[in-house]
Amino acid sequence: MSDESTLFEKANGNSVTGYLLLKAEGGNVPPNWIKRYTESRMKKHADVARALRGGLEGYATLLDWEEAYRKECFYYGIRALFELERDGKTKL
Repeated sequence: MSDESTLFEKANGNSVTGYLLLKAEGGNVPPNWIKRYTESRMKKHADVARALRGGLEGYATLLDWEEAYRKECFYYGIRALFELERDGKTKL
């Protein structure tokens, strides 16, 4: 089964591709994956706020935050697709 650290790269950040890869392997996206990515992104907020006020020196910080945000959305998307497949609706 794909682990969470490589699935994003294998799918090039595409939730539909990630869903299909994970489904083919019989996997799922546990809620704790999304929780971890959300917490990781939120821990960066103070640094991002400083970077936004500081100009170009904070560009790397902003890129780091953007990647965390993209990963969070990626796993939300996969989770939503699994819920839609199972229940025909999602709570996300």
